[in-house]
Amino acid sequence: MINDFAMDPKIKKQLNVIKSLQARSEDTVQALYAQAILEYSLYHYRKDDLHDRIDQALINKNETQFNKYALEYRQWIESHREGKTVVEDGFELYLTFE
Repeated sequence: MINDFAMDPKIKKQLNVIKSLQARSEDTVQALYAQAILEYSLYHYRKDDLHDRIDQALINKNETQFNKYALEYRQWIESHREGKTVVEDGFELYLTFE
């Protein structure tokens, strides 16, 4: 079962592919779902947190903090640009970010 809350259409498509695999086990599918949800949650949480910190640095006119968080933000986005593959029992799910 796929929950549609805050779910990107690309993610839903990938999860549907997993669901349709003939040789899958329910445990494998659920493990891939869980890994995907964790990866996306972590990515978006960190991205939003850094964005908020950048905004706060701008409000406070703190150039040092702005530069620090802007660099972290760029590095975080770049580290996920190529996506990530999660694996469970020989099944792979490629996750894209953004």
